[in-house]
Amino acid sequence: MVQDFEIVIIGAGPAGLAAAVRLLEMGHSVALVEQEAFPRPQIGESLSPGVRPIFDYLHAGDLLDDFSYLHNKPARIAWGGGDPALLQPGQRGAGMVVDRARLDARLLAFATGKGLRLFQPARIAASVWQGDKYEFRIRSAEGDQRITGSIVLDARGRNGAPTRERLQLAPASVALWAHVPARAMPDEACIETVDEGWIWGAPVPWEQYRIMVFTDPDSLKSRSKTQTMRQMLAGSRLFGALVAEGLELKTCLVQTYVHMHPWEQQYLRVGEAAFALDPLSSTGLEAAMRFSLQAAVAVHTMLTDNDPTVAKAFYESKLADAVASHHRWTSGYYAEAGKINAHFPFWQKRREFRMEAIPATNAFTALVKQRLAWHPPKPAGEPAAVPIDPLIRFLWDKPVRLSAQLAFSPEFAVTGDRVEVRRALVHPNLSRPLVYINQIEIPPLLNTLGEGVTYGSAIETWCRHIPIPDVRKVLGFLWGAEIVQ
Repeated sequence: MVQDFEIVIIGAGPAGLAAAVRLLEMGHSVALVEQEAFPRPQIGESLSPGVRPIFDYLHAGDLLDDFSYLHNKPARIAWGGGDPALLQPGQRGAGMVVDRARLDARLLAFATGKGLRLFQPARIAASVWQGDKYEFRIRSAEGDQRITGSIVLDARGRNGAPTRERLQLAPASVALWAHVPARAMPDEACIETVDEGWIWGAPVPWEQYRIMVFTDPDSLKSRSKTQTMRQMLAGSRLFGALVAEGLELKTCLVQTYVHMHPWEQQYLRVGEAAFALDPLSSTGLEAAMRFSLQAAVAVHTMLTDNDPTVAKAFYESKLADAVASHHRWTSGYYAEAGKINAHFPFWQKRREFRMEAIPATNAFTALVKQRLAWHPPKPAGEPAAVPIDPLIRFLWDKPVRLSAQLAFSPEFAVTGDRVEVRRALVHPNLSRPLVYINQIEIPPLLNTLGEGVTYGSAIETWCRHIPIPDVRKVLGFLWGAEIVQ
């Protein structure tokens, strides 16, 4: 017997599960195939402050309130020259350190409670495209089963992005890591640059402290892992008291990339199957889950409209934005490391890496290059707070003038869980194109401003469509941003 689903997800990491929960909430039938039994060990325990709002959005915020998770740890940063700086939790946001094996298993149970059909442990023994859907043969201890899906989300992590299909966005590095007893280090996260690269450390659950060094792969060609770790620790002010000998070292290659064909024939990639960020920001899981939510909206739009055009363009635009904005931040932070003249491979390769040399092999990679080359304008600043009632009295009989610098552009907007293309305001005082203020679509309001219209008549017209408190907020924002004058 064949079981039919609208969406089949491969991989039960946070990216795949975030998409699954949203798609189930939007009324779709979803199956998930996971090869490994849970709980499974997993690195990536340090979660950025932006992760909690995502869990809250999924109504799963209580999954982060576990007795074993570590909250509100300060961070000591020695990035470049000068004395190390101590940042308290209030200065760096409410991040946390979790047990990923425990968190991933609980998130999976949460998704199955929402109606997810789970095949685990199971693997895909065969797949075929049937013209309008995929058919899979699933192999598990229970025997073979057949399922179909109109859309596939590949959430297998790096296994879903073979090296030949990756657009490399930065020089590769290698990570070496080990655990020491928590008492061996202060109860705080530590980040430091050294000649060979940089070091990160933090308390992790179960009374341990994780130390992770990042260096160039060439550094391991002439030295052992222990020798490399010893040399990097010896050059450190924050980790220098630790001894590399006797540590159980693990290693992995670290690459920053985006998949060159992330959406092919109703087969979409999310998480590290779609892109991988530099670990410097500790935002990899947040970015993966956030993009999965956007991918879920794209899938819902395609299934609702029965047309992939807008959905695919939205998905690719959000993916290109994610990697480009992260690259700008990472490049700037590495530039602040004070290693601009260092002759060690890690820093030299980052200094010499040229984004313009990245090949554009198709429309998507050309879009990525375009976003990488774009530098967002610096807005003049947040619009000044305006006392709105005196302003309205002052402007009431005066004609509305739109700024000569105001322009409009087509932009994606998510309305009712569907992607649509809407007109957006573009202005030097806006950090990005603007469609909505407090969920109120602004361009239609500006369309009512004919020649000679006064502020009083404009306000009366707007009040027929939106409540007066919202009219006051919109007018205050537009006046403060000098969009209306």
